[in-house]
Amino acid sequence: MSTDNQKAHSEYLKEKGKFIINCRQDIFKPQEIEVLEHYGHWFEALTNGTLLPFNSIQAQFIEVAQFRRKPETDYEWTWFKYLKRRKIEAEKGDVLHKIPAPADDTFYSRDMAKKLKSVMFKETRENHKK
Repeated sequence: MSTDNQKAHSEYLKEKGKFIINCRQDIFKPQEIEVLEHYGHWFEALTNGTLLPFNSIQAQFIEVAQFRRKPETDYEWTWFKYLKRRKIEAEKGDVLHKIPAPADDTFYSRDMAKKLKSVMFKETRENHKK
């Protein structure tokens, strides 16, 4: 294990600062967001080869990031989840963030259906009271 390599990794992380999560964050736990914001630049640098691994744990992390191995550690799972989410959003665009709506008008509007339902249940309740 090279001390120079460790130092380079540490300096890189300090230099980059807070990582900006470039996808929807609502699927991440608060701990995962903290990990991404703190270590995201480092994870990205290991993944794209900007920084070379200096131990077997980092080499395994890279294999996970390249989808050649299943994630095992919390860090691997968090980065794997981030990469997968980015990929999905790149493929599907903003479709994931829209609320589904019918393409054409239905026979009943939502308000009409609510009113009908309340009338039906009201009559049912009144019939049971008799």
